Amino acid sequence: MSTYTNTLCAAGLVSPPGSAERALQGLVVQLYTENSTGLFRYALTITRDRRVAEDAIQDCFLRFFVALKNNQLIHNPRAWLYRVLRNLLLNETQRSSSRSSTGIEAAIEKPDWRRNPEAFLWRKEVTQGVRAALSPRELECLQLRLEGLDYKEISTTLRIRPGTVGALLARAVKKTQTALGRGVDEP
Repeated sequence: MSTYTNTLCAAGLVSPPGSAERALQGLVVQLYTENSTGLFRYALTITRDRRVAEDAIQDCFLRFFVALKNNQLIHNPRAWLYRVLRNLLLNETQRSSSRSSTGIEAAIEKPDWRRNPEAFLWRKEVTQGVRAALSPRELECLQLRLEGLDYKEISTTLRIRPGTVGALLARAVKKTQTALGRGVDEP
């Protein structure tokens, strides 16, 4: 029996070895249910393309399943998922920057008349201001923290030290407050 099969049997998730694949599928489905929304939001901070984000998340979970099936030991599945998603998206970004083509869908923005156009414009300007103020690394780090990852998970995902995570987050918060027009000491 594999290491994961033994672990799953010990946890009561699997009884006989024949049901190990079903248990792995159940584990992947559970992780997907718990993390897919956060992964999607994180993916959009990197790519801003819904289709690419969805494809990368699907590929990420497929790779996770294959890794488990091949008995790869994954200590922190959530951090692993974010790291693999990040790498997939960065690879896709590098590939697409060499192609540099724009589809008609990207050129035409469909208005949503249910929203307040002024509020939408204001939110867009604020978001662009904050994005412009932050470095890509600070933005990634802040997004991961907003998704609920702790410093150690962020450091594993971005392959940096936990102390660097703290420094990046502190700078990101300070720059965000400045971009929003607040003083650093204001509540």
